[in-house]
Amino acid sequence: MAESELISQARAGDGAALGRLLRARQDKLYRTAFLYTRNQADALDVVQETALQAMLSIKRLRHPEYFDTWLIRILINSAYRLMRSRKPVGDEAPAAAASPDNAAVLHLDLVQDLAALPAKLRDVVILRFFNDLTLQEIGRVLHLPVGTVKSRLNRALQGLREKGEVIHEYDDGFSKNN
Repeated sequence: MAESELISQARAGDGAALGRLLRARQDKLYRTAFLYTRNQADALDVVQETALQAMLSIKRLRHPEYFDTWLIRILINSAYRLMRSRKPVGDEAPAAAASPDNAAVLHLDLVQDLAALPAKLRDVVILRFFNDLTLQEIGRVLHLPVGTVKSRLNRALQGLREKGEVIHEYDDGFSKNN
């Protein structure tokens, strides 16, 4: 069944169709949530909250072609809500080693360096390189003009370079120092 049909069915109230859409994106949702929370349990909570919010609000999705950007926006909001509700308890190291998938997918230094970036810069990097969104899609998710997305991406990459992080494969050519 075509994805557009599944989205239409989900908007019409078919929970199974929404479930199939979410299952197809579960790995990407988890990885994104983990980048925000840096904790396996919290990332799973964020994914679960995202699924619940998507189920409750799927009928309000105005543009089905933007399902992915809509879903990621819900995930980002859920992650920020969870992080605001949790008070930091000292200097806890990220739990990246809690799952073998995390060790293979995420480089711990990069996760820590991303966490050190301001939220507005971190959002752009996560959406671009860990969700493979285009600059236009990032603009839609974050409600920003494409020029602002480009400049934030450039500043984020420069900040990561200054921290010594190797990000050659992530550099889209927005840097002035190529």
